[in-house]
Amino acid sequence: MDSPTLKISTLSLFLFLFLSSTQAQTSNLVDSVCKETLDYTKCLEALESDPKSKTTTDLKVLAKIAVQLSISNAKGSLSFIHDEIKKGTGGAQQEALEKCASSYETVVESFNSALIELDDDVLSANYDIKVAGDDVDSCKSELVSKKVEIPALSDRNDQVKLYSNIGFVITNKL
Repeated sequence: MDSPTLKISTLSLFLFLFLSSTQAQTSNLVDSVCKETLDYTKCLEALESDPKSKTTTDLKVLAKIAVQLSISNAKGSLSFIHDEIKKGTGGAQQEALEKCASSYETVVESFNSALIELDDDVLSANYDIKVAGDDVDSCKSELVSKKVEIPALSDRNDQVKLYSNIGFVITNKL
């Protein structure tokens, strides 16, 4: 005769093994995507900042998570740029910041379009995600050409470039 304690222990062990295998699959999805990006560690940090990424096994869901994070990041960067413009430093820095603001407005639009397109036209979403990264390059180039150094903006450019790369890797797999 089985004891109640043995039944509970067996059930607990089965549940633990099931949840462990599910978690391993989840980690494998994010892990496999991040291995193909510009920066594995930063990719993991970015995707895992949304807890849903740790539990999804669906690439399309992960794509939506990545693009939503991209939009949030790009909007934050655009706000940063607008705050810098308001400081009114003038000259080359002001010109570079205005060009970057224009670039980031396009970045946000591209990510927003990609999010909508994920359900109906993955190829267009993939393109818009890639274009968002290219638009960040316009800001980077403007900073270099005007000999303007704003380390916080350079870091933000790198982050958006990474988010673009993450989204591009994921949508290439869809």
